[in-house]
Amino acid sequence: MLANKSLTLVLCTVWILGFCVLLFRYARQYRKAIRSVERYAEPWDEQTNALLRQVQQQTRRIIKVQGYTAASVESAFGIGVIHKRIILPDKDYTEAELHYVLLHEYTHFLNHDTIVKLLVTLFCIIFWWNPVVYLLQKDLEQNLEIKCDLSVARTLCSKERAAYLRTILALMKQSDRKHRIPFAAAALFKPDADAAIKERFETVMAYSANRRNRAASAVFTSVFTVLLIASYMVLPQPQFAAPKSTEPQAIDFNSDIAYIKQDHVGEYWLCIQNEQPIKVKKEEADFYQQTGLEVVKK
Repeated sequence: MLANKSLTLVLCTVWILGFCVLLFRYARQYRKAIRSVERYAEPWDEQTNALLRQVQQQTRRIIKVQGYTAASVESAFGIGVIHKRIILPDKDYTEAELHYVLLHEYTHFLNHDTIVKLLVTLFCIIFWWNPVVYLLQKDLEQNLEIKCDLSVARTLCSKERAAYLRTILALMKQSDRKHRIPFAAAALFKPDADAAIKERFETVMAYSANRRNRAASAVFTSVFTVLLIASYMVLPQPQFAAPKSTEPQAIDFNSDIAYIKQDHVGEYWLCIQNEQPIKVKKEEADFYQQTGLEVVKK
C-alpha cells in the first residue's frame, strides 16, 4: 500500500510540474506577442478603420476591435480575448484585398475562435501527458478556419467568394514560409499548410452548390423539432369506463347523475340521483369539479 501511495505521489508531482511548465511557457509566449504589438505596431490609418466599419455593417454585428500594423509580421492575424486586436503586416494591399483580410479576421472574433483556441490550449496543458489532445489541437486549427470561411461565404455572392479565395492565394504567395503564427492567434492562413488551404478552397467553392441541401436539411430539422415538442403536449388516456367499486356501501356516480351544490352559507353538498345529499369539504368539491361534476349554487 505504501508503494502504491508513493507511485501516486510521484505521478501527481510529475503531472503538476509539467502543467506548471507548459502554462508558464504559454503565458510567456502570449504576453510576448501582446507586448510586441503594443511596442512595435502602429495604429491603423483612417482608410483601414473605414474599411473595418464597412465590414461591421456587412456582418451586421459590431464588436470592439483595435487595429494595428506591424512590420515584423508576414501575415494578418487576430489576437486577444478581452482586448481584441487585428494585426496587419506592413504591406501594400489593394482595397479589395484589405477588405477580405479584415472580413476574415473580424469573422474569427464573431465566431469566438480566439476563446476556443485559449480553452483548447488550457485543456491540452492540463492533459499534457495524453498524446490525443495534441491531435485535437491540430485538427482545431483547420476546423476553425473552415468554419470562418463558410461564415464569410454566407455574406458573399459567387463572384465575391472567388475574389476572396484569390486574395488568400495572392497573399499566401507573398508570405515567408518560415513565418509562424502563435496558436493563440486566428490567422488568415498558415503559410506552410498547402493541403489545408486546398481543403478550404474546395469547401468555399462548394458552398453555393450545397446551399439547397443545407436549406432542405434545416427544414427537415425544424419540422422534426416541432413534431418532437408537439408529441410532449399530448397526454394519452385510456378509453374504457372506470371499474365499479367493490367497497361495501360505496356509491358509483358520474356527471350524468351527480352534481355539486353550494348552499347559501357556502357549504358544499354532493348530490347523487336517488341518494341523500352528502356534505363534502371544499377541497373535495374542487376535486369532483375537476372530474367533470357541475357546481350549482343555490
